[in-house]
Amino acid sequence: MSEIVIIGGGFGGLSFLKAARKSSNNCTIIDKTNHHLFQPLLYQVATAVLSPADITVPIRNLFKNDKNVNVVLDEVIDINQQTNSLLLKSGNEINYDTLLISVGSSYSYFGNDNWSSHSHGLKNLNDALDIRDNILKAFEKAESEKNLELKLSYLNFVIVGGGPTGVELAGSIAELAYKNIKNEYRNFNTSDINVYLVEGGPDILPDYSRDLSDKASKYLQKLGVTLRLNEKVMDIEDKKVTTEKETYLTNNIIWAAGNKANPLIDKLKTEVDNLGRVIVNDDFSIIENNSIYVIGDASNYKNFDGKPLPGIAPVAIQQGKYLAKKITSNKSSESVKKFKYKDKGMMATIGGFKAIGVIGKLKISGLLAWLFWSLIHLVYLIGYKSKLIVLIEWIFAYFLNKRGTRLIYRENIKNNSNN
Repeated sequence: MSEIVIIGGGFGGLSFLKAARKSSNNCTIIDKTNHHLFQPLLYQVATAVLSPADITVPIRNLFKNDKNVNVVLDEVIDINQQTNSLLLKSGNEINYDTLLISVGSSYSYFGNDNWSSHSHGLKNLNDALDIRDNILKAFEKAESEKNLELKLSYLNFVIVGGGPTGVELAGSIAELAYKNIKNEYRNFNTSDINVYLVEGGPDILPDYSRDLSDKASKYLQKLGVTLRLNEKVMDIEDKKVTTEKETYLTNNIIWAAGNKANPLIDKLKTEVDNLGRVIVNDDFSIIENNSIYVIGDASNYKNFDGKPLPGIAPVAIQQGKYLAKKITSNKSSESVKKFKYKDKGMMATIGGFKAIGVIGKLKISGLLAWLFWSLIHLVYLIGYKSKLIVLIEWIFAYFLNKRGTRLIYRENIKNNSNN
């Protein structure tokens, strides 16, 4: 009986385990958290639309009836390829015959790692809750602040990066600021609030066609977002963002501008690209070791057009399923067909119940695209209870303009607005 170890309980690791659990192998999944996170909706936790429980599910609960599946709450800090063993943060070791690494990515600050201490990223549940509390506390502090300059700094929100995460956050923060809290505060007006989306390039959502990008820009501007295009960030300090063109005084800085592979990848000592992603073989194994596989954001797998596949959930899910079939079947590696990604399109939500998307050759935008986006995310969301709760929250938000999770309950958060 073979020992298969999976590092990471995200989309890739989970889809692999779901497909492999009925095999005769022992499977162990290791993750720093006890839950699977539906990351595409993480921004809605950050902006008080959804609660953490709406987009998470305990990993143990998913595999409670699979006796050959073991779940380990820990963090892998080293990989020993000579002994086929993993060193965990707890000090424990785990041996493997086959190792699957699906650890996702982390933010890249383009050589300015000190910027992370003055800004928030959005990669996990803690990040989302930090952002949410920071936003809600900013309104409360602005309400009681007597100094006008400080008051306005609480009401300035700067999001760096015009990709999907930056666009989603900017649109959702604008909705919260200009619609949801309207008439709730006495000592400032919603017109005093500024939501800036700063992008170094000429367009937001550059992976989409120019016409869809332009539509997204118009949707954001209609929500009240101020777009700053062709404006590269030069420095981020405590409560201040400096670009090529302007200086923003703000207590609310969110970084959504770049990604790099998880630092664990360095332990493999294998060939990587300029983003730190592993250059994998056709079967996702690393060049030096055919018993170690890397999928998802941490891998550079060339598509038929020679370009790396994007770091999105559908890619990781398909890779996980493919690899489970390859590893657990009795077929030889040569008889298993090469992985082929089935592109089902891509979508980005803007806010204001608007989205843009490409499905095959069809381009869609506006409310229709948002309805498609909503349906797709409900289908992929794990757990019937979660689907129902999320649907109810969206209905409340659409018809009543309400957000049900505007609760501040965390005191000590990473914050650039402690004063």
